[in-house]
Amino acid sequence: MKKNLSLLAVLFTALTWPSFLLAAPVKVIPAEDVGMSSERLLALKDRLQQVLDEESTGGIQVLVARRGQVVMFENLGYASVEDKSPITDDTLFRIYSMTKPVVGVAMMMLYEEGRFSLSDPLSMHIPEFENLQVYAGVDSDGNMILESPDREPTIHDLMQHTAGFTYGIFGDTRVDRMYVERNIGNSDDSMQDLIGKLARTPLLYQPGQRWVYSVAVDVQGYLIEKWTGMDVGDFLRRRLFEPLGMDQTLAWVPPEEAPLLANIYTHDTEHVRVKFEGALADRHLRPPGRFSGGGQLISTADDYWRFSQMLLNGGEFDGKRYLSPRTVDLMTANRLGATPAQLPFSGAGFGLNFAVIENESAVSYPVSRGEYFWGGLATTLFWIDPEEELVVIMMTQYLPWNEPYYRDMMHRLVHAAIID
Repeated sequence: MKKNLSLLAVLFTALTWPSFLLAAPVKVIPAEDVGMSSERLLALKDRLQQVLDEESTGGIQVLVARRGQVVMFENLGYASVEDKSPITDDTLFRIYSMTKPVVGVAMMMLYEEGRFSLSDPLSMHIPEFENLQVYAGVDSDGNMILESPDREPTIHDLMQHTAGFTYGIFGDTRVDRMYVERNIGNSDDSMQDLIGKLARTPLLYQPGQRWVYSVAVDVQGYLIEKWTGMDVGDFLRRRLFEPLGMDQTLAWVPPEEAPLLANIYTHDTEHVRVKFEGALADRHLRPPGRFSGGGQLISTADDYWRFSQMLLNGGEFDGKRYLSPRTVDLMTANRLGATPAQLPFSGAGFGLNFAVIENESAVSYPVSRGEYFWGGLATTLFWIDPEEELVVIMMTQYLPWNEPYYRDMMHRLVHAAIID
């Protein structure tokens, strides 16, 4: 129960901190106190247990909160199936891309301090990006055709995934292949290595013309470090995690604490559940070369609830303000306009580091217009629903990414539990 003090010594920096107050355990109240049904939430728990009995994943941690109160916080299944080690309050989960909204909040805290305007060209803050070129196809000899940008990518583009960057692993264009060949996104690289590689690589498309999931949030991390002179992880710790009481949100854990980190599971060719092995699973057991704004963090459902509840409260939690309500609104409104976007979720647009439900009638499960959300590579998910005053977080560790299956199930069963 939030007791692993040895983890604190490896949170982002090697510094010894003079004091650190641990957050109190989450208080769970009767669901009926906030217009939900305890019986129907029990049906959600039973359905998740059935998923585990079917060996669909190893273990699940789930939290449901409404009107600022937690009504469900359950640990189900195993952190390690092989050792029969159960999921507990202390279990840690790789949240991968659920890091992105956290970094987005850090960016907007600096926005409120006047460090940048969303309309600033990236080259204003990253001179290495002054001469970016744009991929425009190949000629008859198979050589890459490059052209100048119609306009410079901006910080607004960076926070919307419309700047022209990509990830390399989700497409098969010449630019995507260059990302793979140059190992862009390598967590052993320094921040400056990342910027140097991106500066020498063409943009995939003209800025503002498309939405393509990308390394843009890693670039946001670089900007945070440049503006503050602090390691981005240390900035997050001081400005967000310590004040919010997120004492189990970490960048990496040492090998001796590895049992706290849930195993990732997958299925083999015979559809037998097996432990996922490899660098993707192990990289959180050592310090990174740089903090990846796109996917560095490890956390728990109750820690991430504190962050999410702060946003639902309009930027305030437990008497401390982190953002203004207007800035939260700015981040969580669909800002794509007519920009073509192929998000992996129906009915969704995109704000600043969040996806946002724009057309609830296009979604096959119950949602609210204005609900904002994202998830992580190992099938972690969350959503924040201002209309229903609802926060839902589910943590598991499964590859390949299977979030849409769980997001559909969780929405159906959580909404069925709303009775007022």
